[in-house]
Amino acid sequence: MLSKAENLLFLRELGRLQNEFKSCNDDQVREHIHQDISLLIKALLITACK
Repeated sequence: MLSKAENLLFLRELGRLQNEFKSCNDDQVREHIHQDISLLIKALLITACK
């Protein structure tokens, strides 16, 4: 399980990535950002279940 500080850090990063995704016009970069968002969400879900 993540500490509160680690959880907050991951949530902030998730928000930052979502903002970058919204403002990006390059399809390849958007795909990479989307992959990063997906991985971060999976990591948060896995650690939340423990």
